[in-house]
Amino acid sequence: MGIAADFRRILLQYRRVFLDSAPMIYHLEDIKPYSILTTEVFTALAKGELEAVLSTVSIAELLTKPFKEGRDNQIAVFEAFVLSLPQTRLSVPTYTIAKQAARLRGQYGIRTPDALLFSTAQAERCDAFLTNDIRLRKLEAEGVAVIILSEFVNA
Repeated sequence: MGIAADFRRILLQYRRVFLDSAPMIYHLEDIKPYSILTTEVFTALAKGELEAVLSTVSIAELLTKPFKEGRDNQIAVFEAFVLSLPQTRLSVPTYTIAKQAARLRGQYGIRTPDALLFSTAQAERCDAFLTNDIRLRKLEAEGVAVIILSEFVNA
C-alpha cells in the first residue's frame, strides 16, 4: 500500500478530527509530500466519511504570512477554502477552552497556540488531532489521538 492508502485507513478509524494549522497550510500551498495526505482528509470530508473541526486560532496562523507579504489574492483563496469546507465546524475559543489550554500549557509545557488548539479539539469532542508537530504526541494522555503526518511520509 502507498502512503496515501495507509494514511486513509488510519484516518477513517476516527469520526471527528481536529485540523491543526500545518496540515491546512500544506494543503493550501500544495507542499509535497504532505499534501498527498491532506488530500485524503479533504476527500473524506467531501464524501461525508469524516467530520472536522478548525479553530479561529488556526485562521490567525494561516493568514499571518499572506498578510505580512501583502498577498491579498492568497488571503481570499484561503478564506474561500476554509469557509466552504464540508463537514467542518469552525470553533471559537471560549473561557472554558482557554482555562483548559492554561492547564495543558502548565502540565505539558506546550506553546499557547498549541494548547488552545488542543483544548478546542477536546471541547469539540474530536477523536483525533491532525498535526505535524511531534511534540504534541505527549497530549495523547489527554484522550485524543494525535496523528503526525511525517510518520506516514517517513515510514
